[in-house]
Amino acid sequence: MSTIDLLVLGILMSGAKNAYELVRFIRDKEIHRILKISEPAVFKSCRRLAEGGFLDGETVREAGVPDKVIYQVNSKGKERFYELMAHFAQDFKPFYLDFNTVIWNIDTLEREEGEKVLLTLQEQLHQAKTWIAEHEKEVRDHLPFGPRQIVKQYLMTISALAEWIDQALADFRKG
Repeated sequence: MSTIDLLVLGILMSGAKNAYELVRFIRDKEIHRILKISEPAVFKSCRRLAEGGFLDGETVREAGVPDKVIYQVNSKGKERFYELMAHFAQDFKPFYLDFNTVIWNIDTLEREEGEKVLLTLQEQLHQAKTWIAEHEKEVRDHLPFGPRQIVKQYLMTISALAEWIDQALADFRKG
């Protein structure tokens, strides 16, 4: 079960696209900033879904450019989409933040180096908070319900993480 397959199927539910158009859509909408997805994963997902019989593909030939396969969700793909939606809606797992491994090991560093690492993390979290806050304002009234709620969720989460790192850094400085 793949969240990438779910995203690809979901995008294709609104209309046929080739893999390059999917990647461009994901890049243009900055989906990669709120969902874990890479460009190579999109291409692999398209192939996997087509080979599994969930997508119909039509090869389009144009002069001077490589052939393109236009993918469209078929009835089996719609069933798979609904199956994946149900699966991931009930499959909540605690999320793991990679930077927690840094926090776990922070005491192994010299104090000065530890503070530098925490300052870097603080900067990253505050930059992310600023980006998502600005993005939320820009798209608040333009996004459909689902993406709008993800942006809201990220804003609340990153705000909590930014507050946490400020407190963690203060605690670290106290010793």
